[in-house]
Amino acid sequence: MSIADLAIHASCIALALILFLIVNWIGRHAVSFGYSSTTLFEDPEESFALNFLVRTLPPAVFMILLSAAAVASSNDELRLQSYWIVVYYYIIRAAYFPIFGLQRLISWNRFIIHSGIGVLAAAAAFQYLILPKKSLLPNLETAGNELWLALLVFVYAVGNNVVISDSGGWGRRNSYVRNSYNTARTHYGKLIDEQISDDLLKLISYAIIVFENYCRPPVVRAIERIWPSKNGRTTGIMQVASNVPLSDEESVKLGLKILSKSWQDHAHKGKWDRIQSAVADYNKDDGYVYKVNEIMEMIANRVEPDFLPALETRWEQASDKIEGPAENRSLRIKLARLSRAYSPRRHSSRTRAKRLH
Repeated sequence: MSIADLAIHASCIALALILFLIVNWIGRHAVSFGYSSTTLFEDPEESFALNFLVRTLPPAVFMILLSAAAVASSNDELRLQSYWIVVYYYIIRAAYFPIFGLQRLISWNRFIIHSGIGVLAAAAAFQYLILPKKSLLPNLETAGNELWLALLVFVYAVGNNVVISDSGGWGRRNSYVRNSYNTARTHYGKLIDEQISDDLLKLISYAIIVFENYCRPPVVRAIERIWPSKNGRTTGIMQVASNVPLSDEESVKLGLKILSKSWQDHAHKGKWDRIQSAVADYNKDDGYVYKVNEIMEMIANRVEPDFLPALETRWEQASDKIEGPAENRSLRIKLARLSRAYSPRRHSSRTRAKRLH
C-alpha cells in the first residue's frame, strides 16, 4: 500500500470517527422525540421511523455531502474512496460497545440488520450518485421525482407515530446488571463483607459500584489514572476524590468508609430517608440518587434475591409512614415516582402521551 493510499485510509478513518461522534450527538438530542439510545436506564418504547433512519442513513448522507465537497475541491481520490468511511464507521460503532463494556445492552441482531441496510444504502448512493458525478440539485423538468420525495416524507411521518416496545431491552439490562454485580462480588465481595454488616448498606454499595462502572468503564478509568489532572479528581471504580490516582480496590476501600460514616450519621432517620441521605452524601445529584435506587431494585429483584428482605424493609417502613396522617401522602407519591418497574398502566400511559406529542 502506497503512502497516498495510507493517507486516504487515515482520512477515511478520521472522517468515520467524526461521523460517529455526530450521529451520537444527534441521538442524544433526539431522545425526547422517540430515539432509543444505548443506556442502562433506557425507556424500551421507541419511534420506529426515527430510529431506523438515524441508524441507517447517516453514512450515505455523509458520503454524498463529502462527495460534493470533494468535487468542489477537485479531490477525486477521496471521492472515489469515500465508501471506506462507511466500512470504518460501522467497525468503530461495533467496537465501541465492547470497549466500553456495553455489549450486554445491545440487541446485536438489530445492530446487524441496521448496519446491513446502512451499508446497502451507502453502496447505492456510491454507485448511482457519487461515481457518475450526478448533480443533486432539483430539476423542474423532473418534478415527478419530487412527488416521490414528498410521498417518502409522508411515509416517514406516519411511521414515526408507530411506537414499538423493545421486549428484549429489560432482559439486556438485567444481564448487564447481573454481570456487573457478579464481577463486583468476585473482586470486592470479601472486602465489602469485612467492612459492612448491614445488608441494606451492602446493597447500596453494590448498586453504586455497578452504576459507577457503567458511567466510567475500565478503559476510561485506565485513562483517568494516567492522564494528568487536577488534585481531587475522582478515580477508581467507586469514583472517590483523591489527590493521587486510585486503583479500583483502593477506591472501594475509601468508598465503603465514606458510605459507612454517612450510614452512621443518618442512623436516627427512618430507613427510606437514611438510604436517600447516604446516597446523596456520596453524590448530591438528584439523578444519581434516583438511578442508584433503581439499580438496587434490579439487583434485589432480578439478580441477588438474598438482598430482597433488606430491600423490602425499606418499603415496609415507608408503608407504615404513609398509613398515618394525610400529610404523609406526598411520600407515597415520591415512592411511586421512584419505582421504574414495568407496569401495564405506566406503559399504556406513556404510549398515549408519546402519541399525543
